[in-house]
Amino acid sequence: MPGRTPSTSTDDVLAIFEDNSDKCEPFTAPQIAKQLQTDIHRNTARNYLQDLESIGELRTKKVGSGRVWWRPCK
Repeated sequence: MPGRTPSTSTDDVLAIFEDNSDKCEPFTAPQIAKQLQTDIHRNTARNYLQDLESIGELRTKKVGSGRVWWRPCK
């Protein structure tokens, strides 16, 4: 049985970082989920962020009980 076709991609997540006025500003998974304005859960957003971090597109750091991700500043 085929699954649902995702309406969001890692490119959509990267676009949030690129379209932001501060290209290096960190975001949390809930912030990304909200900005995508699709019906995705923060855990799904976190999965996209982790995928992007694993290929070097994003950096991450634990802050308190949460975690933030950002694009490396060039």
